[in-house]
Amino acid sequence: MKSDNDFDAILDNATNGIRNEQVDPAVVDQAAERVWARLASETTGQLTTNTAAEKLGNCADFQSLIPAYLTNSLSEARSLLLVDHTHECIPCRKALKDARSRKAAPAKRAVAARRFSIQPTILRWGIAAALVIGVGLVALPFIQRLLPGGNLDATVQAAEGQVYQIDDTRSAQVAPGEKLQKGDRLRTAKDAHAFVRLGDGSVIEVKDRSELFLTNNSLGTTIHLNRGAILVEAARQGKQHLFVETAGTKVSVTGTTFSVNSGTKGDRVSVIAGEVHFDHANKETVLHPGEQATTNNAIAKVPVKDEVAWSHKATHYAEMLAAVNALSKELGQVQQPGVRNSTHLLDLMPEGTIVYAALPNLTSTIVESHRIMTERINQNAALREWWQKEENGHHGPNVDQVIGSIREFGDYLGDEIAVSVSMDDKGQPVAPLVLAELKNSEGLQQFIEQQIAKYSNGAKDHPEIRFVSDPLTATAAATEPGKGDHTLYVWIQNQLFAASPKLEQLQALATTVQKGNASTFTGTAFHNRIAQVYQQGAGLVVAANLERLIEKNKHEMVKGADADKHESALKQLGILNLKYFVLDQSNSDGKTHTKATVSFNEAERGIPSWLAEPGPMGSLEYVSPDANIVAAFAVKDPVKLVDDLLGVIETVSPELRKNLDKQQADHGLDIRKDIAAPLGGEFAFAIDGPILPTPGWKMVFEVHDSAHLQQTLEQIVGEINKEAAKFGKSGLIWDRGEVAGRTFYTLKSADFGLEVNYTYVNGYLVMGPSRALVERSVQMQSSGYTLLRSTRFTAGLPADGNTNFSAVFYHNLAPLVQPFAERIANSAPNLPQEQQQAIKSLAADMPPTLAYAYAQGDSITFAANTEGGPFGLGPATLLGVPNSLEIQHVLTQSMKH
Repeated sequence: MKSDNDFDAILDNATNGIRNEQVDPAVVDQAAERVWARLASETTGQLTTNTAAEKLGNCADFQSLIPAYLTNSLSEARSLLLVDHTHECIPCRKALKDARSRKAAPAKRAVAARRFSIQPTILRWGIAAALVIGVGLVALPFIQRLLPGGNLDATVQAAEGQVYQIDDTRSAQVAPGEKLQKGDRLRTAKDAHAFVRLGDGSVIEVKDRSELFLTNNSLGTTIHLNRGAILVEAARQGKQHLFVETAGTKVSVTGTTFSVNSGTKGDRVSVIAGEVHFDHANKETVLHPGEQATTNNAIAKVPVKDEVAWSHKATHYAEMLAAVNALSKELGQVQQPGVRNSTHLLDLMPEGTIVYAALPNLTSTIVESHRIMTERINQNAALREWWQKEENGHHGPNVDQVIGSIREFGDYLGDEIAVSVSMDDKGQPVAPLVLAELKNSEGLQQFIEQQIAKYSNGAKDHPEIRFVSDPLTATAAATEPGKGDHTLYVWIQNQLFAASPKLEQLQALATTVQKGNASTFTGTAFHNRIAQVYQQGAGLVVAANLERLIEKNKHEMVKGADADKHESALKQLGILNLKYFVLDQSNSDGKTHTKATVSFNEAERGIPSWLAEPGPMGSLEYVSPDANIVAAFAVKDPVKLVDDLLGVIETVSPELRKNLDKQQADHGLDIRKDIAAPLGGEFAFAIDGPILPTPGWKMVFEVHDSAHLQQTLEQIVGEINKEAAKFGKSGLIWDRGEVAGRTFYTLKSADFGLEVNYTYVNGYLVMGPSRALVERSVQMQSSGYTLLRSTRFTAGLPADGNTNFSAVFYHNLAPLVQPFAERIANSAPNLPQEQQQAIKSLAADMPPTLAYAYAQGDSITFAANTEGGPFGLGPATLLGVPNSLEIQHVLTQSMKH
């Protein structure tokens, strides 16, 4: 395959040939005369007095052509010149854009502007150069496809059953080790199987009754799948790509595991790991792990695990999963940094701080985790293979080298590192300021300089680190004209490390430190809000002054012709009333506790007025302890919520509100009075039952007026049936049944095969896909066998002063994943018993997750107790080991093999 240098040489030879070709001067002169004659004649015929310049010398001349250009009355030649000029001239491009939008006044010709003539020779050579470049750019993709890619390196690594190499007149059985040449067609018979390995390490697994051939060019290698299915483990390709082409699909990857299934009805592409670019009908779709795409609506999407269940690699993935699971558990026992109560760094931040972030010194945690990983990788072949693959995918210093540097740097650092971003009076962000506490400052400057030399590898594009002994006497580095300042100023004094791209930040800090006082930031309400986190014990802290951000940038949020409408709608939703965002994540008792609070300046309208304060949730009493997914929340007043939403609709789109009102009048319904008013404030949704064949979903609504709500539902069904009859459909069918004196309602749709069942009980409406599920919900509530009594649910409850929640989200996915884990273990009988058991326990030990919210007047607090938290700062995730949710994803994906 030719390299990029070979391709550059070909282009250089072609351009040199054009450049050095000798042309008869008489021919050139004659051609030039014909061109200028045509330009002159067309220009004279097209232009009118006082509308367009005869000669094009400056921007005013070009802008005078715009009216004729927009009405298609400008000559082709002058149109070409105008378009080319606007590509390079920003004012003229803006004038053309304004003229197109009919908002700008016609461009005026500058009276006093000095004109200059374009030299004919320069223009001729410019046109010639543009033609060469234009043709080159258009032809480049075709040239790349046609350029040879060198010898194709493809070997049949394994062949099970009847695997053939075929052409028009013959077929020959292929044996392992045989090379495939460009265009050689490989076909697998019924129950046959093959592996093809490419020179870059990519492996193609070929299903039975499949046919493919390979080609390559300067862009990379292409697998042409004529029919059947393949599973590809693509190696990282560098500058090239690996492609799969069928009759209707093109797939492009660089380092991915995916499958392509090409059949009579079309194609189906499934992704297991990495990213796939799926091109069909000139439309590109990017697919991620677990996602799937088809070329025909008649091809249903299926679980990816089912799509590639024919693969031979279940044992390999089972071993890897068992090893990674054991490693993750061990890393979970590594001690985490404790909480911090000192606001020393916070008190030194600039007054204009609008974003603040602080994190603990994680050095000891990272170093100890790496020690454990190194030991286990050396002991386990599956872990070693996984880690080597991860390492091979990254360039630069290896992990051992980086960990060594982290260990040394950690010996200097204290307990906290903090970053501040400020905003000036004009609403523009100021360069960030980084502060760190130091245990030892002696030799830190020399250490940093050594690390820069070690990792820069002679690169010239990294920032220049400039150490200053006294910021008040230092001067900023001079910058080259036209280039930004890429200097990072560092000040080390006693137990404080400070760094910023702007020397002014360090000068202000030095003034504060020398006076021995805290900065003026300590007197702000934003500082006091962050200080509350430290009073309770801070872990990872992220805070933002949303009030000031919105104040300085509101014109960007609500600009345009409908700015007033948008601003009014945002106010109604409470968006413009946002005040602070504060997040804190800490570790204790083996759990990661994450809490984020959003506060508002006004709590009487919009989002803060919707969610109710923490209170009992009777709706959860109809959810079983075995539920897999649960979401529940309480609102203050459903009618007010509907009023707010309708008000927003009316503000943004009065016509839509009028149409909605008309629809309600035509059908005799009122969303506010007939739907919202009969409801209470509680709502719950759950996946609480078998997944197959019909998911056991459940919805529970608090109801204050069940008679009114039932009347509304019957009226809605009647209106739906009227509309269905117009299209020859049967609509919805009612069915009622009495069980123990209670009425159960059933709605069925013969047209769509849908069924909904519900009943009213104790002021709640309980709804599900079957009457049996609804009946069980009623029985569970009466017997007390509910989610609220589940040990898995209660184990995640936070230890705080609240007895209730405003909203809850809970998931317990282990029961869903465990059958897949057992199937993997059972399908690999050659695995040691210990590894089989580890796989089975992987899903069983997956902890449930509980997230919750508290609405408290002008603030809403969201919290969760999850492994690693939203930032994934646990020891395992910091070093690239999947957390429990990622392991669960890998586990389900491995079923595809």
